[in-house]
Amino acid sequence: MLLQVSEFRRRVDSGMDGLVAELSEQTGRGGYAEKAAWQSSLLAVRNAFSAPAFDELDVFFGSRGNLALEYRMPGGSSWADMVLLGRHEKKPAGVLIELKNWITQGDIPGIGEGLMERRGGMDQHPSAQVAGYVEWCQNFHSAVQDRDAGVHGCVLFTKDAYYHTYGLPPNAELTRRYPCFSTAANDVKDRLPEFFAGRITEPDHDFAREFVEGSYRQNRSFVALVGEQILSTDRSPFVLLDGQRKAFDVVRARVEQILAKRRPVKTVILVYGPPGSGKSAVAAKVWASLVSNPQTAGGNIVVTTTSASQNSNWKRLFERAGGSRGASGSVVAATGYTPIHTTNFGRLRDQYPSAFRDAAQWRHNMDMLRSFIPEFRSGSRDDEFLVSIVDEAHALVNPEHVEGRGQHGFAVAFGPQAYHTIRCSTVTVFLLDAQQGFRDQENTTFDDLQKWASELGVEHFDTISLDGCQFRCNGSKEYVDSIDAMFGTEHVALPQPETRRAVSYEVEAEPTLRAAEEIDALAPNLRLLRKTPHFAVEIFPHLPDMEQHLRSQVEKGDNCRLLASYSRAWKTKSVARPHGLPADLMDFDFTLNVAGQERRWSRIWNYAPKLDYTFFVQAPAGSMMNKDQLCEVGCPYVVRGFDFDHVGLLWLEDLVWRKDRWVAQPEHVHETGIKRLVSAAKREPDLQGPAHQRLLQPVQQAYRILLTRAIKGLSIWCADLETASHLRTTFASEGS
Repeated sequence: MLLQVSEFRRRVDSGMDGLVAELSEQTGRGGYAEKAAWQSSLLAVRNAFSAPAFDELDVFFGSRGNLALEYRMPGGSSWADMVLLGRHEKKPAGVLIELKNWITQGDIPGIGEGLMERRGGMDQHPSAQVAGYVEWCQNFHSAVQDRDAGVHGCVLFTKDAYYHTYGLPPNAELTRRYPCFSTAANDVKDRLPEFFAGRITEPDHDFAREFVEGSYRQNRSFVALVGEQILSTDRSPFVLLDGQRKAFDVVRARVEQILAKRRPVKTVILVYGPPGSGKSAVAAKVWASLVSNPQTAGGNIVVTTTSASQNSNWKRLFERAGGSRGASGSVVAATGYTPIHTTNFGRLRDQYPSAFRDAAQWRHNMDMLRSFIPEFRSGSRDDEFLVSIVDEAHALVNPEHVEGRGQHGFAVAFGPQAYHTIRCSTVTVFLLDAQQGFRDQENTTFDDLQKWASELGVEHFDTISLDGCQFRCNGSKEYVDSIDAMFGTEHVALPQPETRRAVSYEVEAEPTLRAAEEIDALAPNLRLLRKTPHFAVEIFPHLPDMEQHLRSQVEKGDNCRLLASYSRAWKTKSVARPHGLPADLMDFDFTLNVAGQERRWSRIWNYAPKLDYTFFVQAPAGSMMNKDQLCEVGCPYVVRGFDFDHVGLLWLEDLVWRKDRWVAQPEHVHETGIKRLVSAAKREPDLQGPAHQRLLQPVQQAYRILLTRAIKGLSIWCADLETASHLRTTFASEGS
């Protein structure tokens, strides 16, 4: 709802309980903690904007959250705490305000711009948050573009007036552009009114309504600049090699062919490829080529992510390529395609308790939702995007089946993520490898995509195979095939399209002229060095030796990572400073016998504050991983879709070789995404029973991901002696 500031102040002064009750009804959240937080923040905001100059400006009361004032960016997953709307010098304007109910004493500048160190951990500087919101609105908000509105931002600390450290280097320039204020008398009387005097000075109620009802719309000139940087061979983090270029040319040409029509028809393009076939690089380059081509039809063209790790890393890569926080606005999470967000759905369900059924009857729920909210204002609308390019599409959730239900960040009652992606897009490009989906909820199949495409009136359903392409593992398709053979993985055939018009493409890699290298026959006590064509696999009997080998690669300038499957619980997940913990409190802690002497070796899982997995994958400047690439261990979820020059794999007790077969040991599997399978296997005494066999598949899939992350070389240390012996024999025999 929109209120003038003067009315907002009046309601806080004379009817706080009524205002909180109204907010509770709007958000569907009315617990004691939420109401207490609202009363505290509402009073602080009322005091901060007590100057008469604010009286006629409009303030937006959002639709979710435990802070009182929240505005969701259309098409995005970010929420601005507060927006003041009006005009300045005959031009519509808005100021986005980040509210922080923090105790800030003791906070100090972080390791780089945009970061603060507080309460023993690293947190994003609130000015960096609001900077992202401002740049997003400038380039992706329909009302801002239509009215050429000015957009500004600032931070308001509502609890503590001690915030001077937030303006110190390296954040001095950041806070100059997006300043911080508090409810202290000097700020309320002088600094806040002075800041707004140059940004909003009079009301504009029409613009305020347009802003609140605005939609996601790309500023094509802005995203074209980002696309040009991604296409640049000098600056791009996405590089295409050999067969990837062919795949890119095929996908791009097919999309451009569809978009060249006067009225583009609904199309699905399914790109299938094994690990290392370059799906992510192809996705980025296709997006960049479309947005930077002036002949491309107008409309929103986005890259869609399917996990928190993917989302944070893709956004950071786009920001780096575009040199702007706003560049990440072209990256949309798959959860954002749902027609209504969970909090709004909760409010609607409270209003109509008998209208909606469980997720198995999601089509009925969709019909009911369209009767209540035809335009889906709180979620993605039909055909909102011209092109959606979905990377790692094997992680999409399908709640038609019980394993796809639960808390996944979107309203599962309205059906599958892939269905809504197709619904919201004229052209949908899915890039996937069915063998990389290892969690229960990652259950979208080729047949599902075909079914939903037909249901939604898709006229073209194309399939493109990248089976012959390989750029990881030093280009060795033979090595990837050998991993599939080792686990008995069957090749998943592409579906036969049944839509009215369909076409299939096969992309093969260029033949290589390099010969396979001979195997070094080494004694069992020494490390085993075996090279498939163009790719080295080294098995180390001692973990410190493997680490030393990887450090020698780091010294040469290569990037290296330690990886493991879910064989250890994530004890340090919520620890602010996990790197400083004693060895016995870390996630990985081994006492090793090396040359008759005991050695302690300890590491933590990938540090991801606020679910920002870029700290491990990209090792940004100032991070612990930037200082030491081997100070953490990455998991399959974090590294899926990414690669490194060298990988050191800790092969632990969750997957072992016993006599003549692979065995999954459920007591050593800590992946929460397959907890049903783990629980069933723990109850089953027979290691070869059906529950153990069902668990074996995702555990092997996790190892398949880890074994195919390296570009130049893979090192393995195996904790189980029988398994290590089998690996030596397997790799040696394959190379002979």
